[in-house]
Amino acid sequence: MIFTIGKRLVALTFFCSLFFGASAAVFAGGDNDWRAVSPEELAMKTPKVEADADAEAIFWEVRVDDSSEDLIMKHYIRVKIFTERGRDKYSKIDIPFVKGVKIKNVTARVIKTDGTMVELAKSDVFEREIAKTDKIKVKAKSFAVPNIEPGVIVEYRYQEVFPQSSANNMRMTFQHDIPIENITYYFKPLANARYLTFNMSENKFVKDKNGFYRASLENVPAIKSEAQMPPEDEVRSWLVLYYTDDAKGDAGDFWSRAGGYIARTWEIKDTLKPGKELKAAAAEITAGASSPDEKFAKIYAFCKTKIKNISFDTQLTDDQKEEIKPNKSTADTYRKLQGTSVDINELFASLATAAGFEARLAFGGDRSQKFFNPQQAHVSFIHFSSIAVKADGKWKYFDPGSPFVPYGMLAWNEEDTSVLLLGYKDYITTMTPMTDAEKSAAKRIGRFTLSEDGTLEGTVKIEYTGQESYLHKLDAYKDSATKREEDLKNEIKKRISAAEISDIQIENAADTEKPFVYQYKIRVPNYAQRTGKRLFVQPGFFEFGESPMFSTAARKYPIYFHYPWAENDDIEIKLPSNFSLESADSPGLLADPQKISTLDINIAVNKASNTLVYKRKFYFGGGGNVLFPVRAYQPVKNLFDAFSKSDAHTLTLRQN
Repeated sequence: MIFTIGKRLVALTFFCSLFFGASAAVFAGGDNDWRAVSPEELAMKTPKVEADADAEAIFWEVRVDDSSEDLIMKHYIRVKIFTERGRDKYSKIDIPFVKGVKIKNVTARVIKTDGTMVELAKSDVFEREIAKTDKIKVKAKSFAVPNIEPGVIVEYRYQEVFPQSSANNMRMTFQHDIPIENITYYFKPLANARYLTFNMSENKFVKDKNGFYRASLENVPAIKSEAQMPPEDEVRSWLVLYYTDDAKGDAGDFWSRAGGYIARTWEIKDTLKPGKELKAAAAEITAGASSPDEKFAKIYAFCKTKIKNISFDTQLTDDQKEEIKPNKSTADTYRKLQGTSVDINELFASLATAAGFEARLAFGGDRSQKFFNPQQAHVSFIHFSSIAVKADGKWKYFDPGSPFVPYGMLAWNEEDTSVLLLGYKDYITTMTPMTDAEKSAAKRIGRFTLSEDGTLEGTVKIEYTGQESYLHKLDAYKDSATKREEDLKNEIKKRISAAEISDIQIENAADTEKPFVYQYKIRVPNYAQRTGKRLFVQPGFFEFGESPMFSTAARKYPIYFHYPWAENDDIEIKLPSNFSLESADSPGLLADPQKISTLDINIAVNKASNTLVYKRKFYFGGGGNVLFPVRAYQPVKNLFDAFSKSDAHTLTLRQN
């Protein structure tokens, strides 16, 4: 829903729009005086919102004052502790902040059940660094809560000051990881403000005192983590607030205005009207290619391999990247043979246009954060994601600026989402395609020998393609060879704690197109269980030790898989010479009626070599189905429980 408050317009600072998503999720403080604690609050024995809660917020209040040059936010939260787990969770508080933000007036106190109070000493508040990612260092004002135990009330207050900043594009989060009896935002605007609400019905700001507006929710359950759930913005209660002096219009009007602004800001006309230099370059690059796809592939390969991508250059520090003079145009990128990820994508658009194709810049949603719906008219929901080029009446999408995304694909979070295809005159709304499961596969090969004491020993090769390859490379490209090997060992040991791994080889970690490959030797004592003259062995080595995907009987949120994927296992286990298989029974084929997913396991024995042969084929996401409503939980759970049972299928070997 969209609502309007306030009266006049100011500018946005990008810093605020980034930080508020995190800042509203921390605890504590506000006005000069503590509020009285009621006898009912002191006497509370059980939660009111969620019966099994370890702690519950009695109230959570944030006052946002944007009426002056600095943006000021005052926080005040009161929490009742019910259990030991609640005590542990709230025994230490971190108030995060980044450079430029001031944290002031941090106070806290504990109220015991008899009404006595213990206040936090100012000297007990200290500053520490809690995270550092790329260019952003996150610090925190931290303190240990004194005398905390089940039954007490803990309350915190503090103030955030954002110098010369605005509440434009601010996110207000009404649901957190603790149940809340009442959460209220007070907002004093500097301009005509509007807001969009999500997962909170028609909650509205109403006029309050001293120029503030007030929005509240009551009895808000905690946001909880579930296996394969959508991004939190799809399930939690929140709103985004922004300033505007535009009259109310529909989403089409909004995106027309926003698209025009983006086109000017990004100088799309210059990108899509290449000069003679780039036209000559396109002709040279595509020489010998006849079909559109052949031309696209040549331009893509040029942009990806001939242009140095400074965004992903591990030899440069962040400061060194900042010192590099920005490219002024796509021709500049071509001449320098280097640029950022954005520069490389824009160059691809220029070269594709120069080769005679219609190209547009795609601005779309990020499925890892939120499912973009163009009817939700706000620019923070889109970003520059890829280049769209039309061939044979269809749009094809390319992202050469992301070095590990294979040709013909986008990163999983950029696929299957609404996009605005921007030219310099107009825009088109459409959807990006989703890659089939077979193109994002794990091909897993194991060649093992089983000893009569149950020890399994042999070699493994795993080859990842598509999204699987992309994610492995993205996770590993900054790491040293030693770190990559340690990560692999730790991943294996999560499911096979006794595994002994050696001779690790990791291939194509930095290659832009080839599959990501692991090879290693492994030894697992007691892999097969020996009882008397029998050995019990699970031939599905790659699923050994895996837990069922869904463990809870009930479900609160929809079920969401990031992308379709496939697994193809080829395993051979040479059996002990003095043992034979009692029965090579196979679990067989499992599939749902809609063929969204299939698991097919076949087991055989080569009697001449006394070798067990295990073949497993699996895929999920047929028809692009990766999102399921809550009502589908039981069928989905039943299907994966059946998969888990088949994967854990055990065979019996008998001593001759």
